[in-house]
Amino acid sequence: MRSGAIAAACAVAWCVPHAARADDAPGPLLQPTERVAATGWFAEGGLGAVGFLSGASSDAAVGPSIDLRFGRDLFSWLPVGVFLAMSTHEATVPPPPTDEYFQLYRGGGDVRIGARIHRISLFLEAGVGVSYISTNVLDTVMITKPGNYASLALQGGAGIEYQLENRHYGFGLAGDACLQPGFASLKVVDGRLYLRYTY
Repeated sequence: MRSGAIAAACAVAWCVPHAARADDAPGPLLQPTERVAATGWFAEGGLGAVGFLSGASSDAAVGPSIDLRFGRDLFSWLPVGVFLAMSTHEATVPPPPTDEYFQLYRGGGDVRIGARIHRISLFLEAGVGVSYISTNVLDTVMITKPGNYASLALQGGAGIEYQLENRHYGFGLAGDACLQPGFASLKVVDGRLYLRYTY
């Protein structure tokens, strides 16, 4: 009887700390869920620079640009939108004139095709629209002609976008080349940093 009581006491003493250690064992680790980027209507605003290519590079300096874009994601990988862009340039044509500046305006519609890897999105884009040069300062080098300061604009490019912690915001870098047949086949390149908000 006495030996049985001692054995029972020893068994309880052995089980209690082991039970406590079992309770203290960590549970399975919970993996954080991936934040899916928002899709739907969106707006973009960007700042960058525009430069002229080929022979026109000697007639106009690289200038600052501002870009706006509005649109909708038809699918997570296929947004369509409209864009407006403006850049300011110093005319570097042979004098006279001197110290002249002009604006290049571009607007139209575009489409992107993209692929997302976690928070990083890579995309290609293409668009068509019109461009307008604000003055006749480039008439002297025959880029524009008197009374003709508008042209068809065809553009294409690529970019990369990073989704921020708030899934409605993305920060990106993009570049485009634009052909303007009405301006002696003028070609310009546009590089920009932008912020995107999806509603």
